[in-house]
Amino acid sequence: MNAAPKIWAYRGVFTLLGLMAIAYPILPQQFSPERLPAPGLLFVLSIAWVVRQPPSAPFLLIAALALLADAVLMRPMGLWAFLLLIASETVRFSHRSIQERGLLMEFSMVAGMLALMVLVQNLLLWASFSQSLDLARMLQFVLLTLICYPVMVAFLHYIIRIRKPDHSNRPDRLGKIR
Repeated sequence: MNAAPKIWAYRGVFTLLGLMAIAYPILPQQFSPERLPAPGLLFVLSIAWVVRQPPSAPFLLIAALALLADAVLMRPMGLWAFLLLIASETVRFSHRSIQERGLLMEFSMVAGMLALMVLVQNLLLWASFSQSLDLARMLQFVLLTLICYPVMVAFLHYIIRIRKPDHSNRPDRLGKIR
């Protein structure tokens, strides 16, 4: 398969999975008023995908999906989308070093990034006198999202076959082979 059709196929799969991640929180799963917050599946999908295949998850596609998620989930328009774009572009800029460090370092980086995003979101909501999440809901959201990250990585690796590229026996940017 040529590179261009393969990237477009990956973009189509990413878009479909992104739409499913947006639709998941609005599906009726239980009818009790005590409901856990839905995990940030679009965040998990975007970050895991950008670590593995950065060219097939372009900036504009992530922005469109994140803005659609803000509109559908009735969140402050553009706030979480902006934070997700900053996170995904940070990961895209350093994806090669993330790939080389292994899954545990990747998970810890994602955990720190998600916690920082939730804190910044709540600080901005608090500063604008909007309703922000309480600490218990924030922790539940972060923990549920972090539980979903290894599941998403396994799903992308084993089911969708989106894998980290193998950099063994290739020269680095200085021409040295590791």
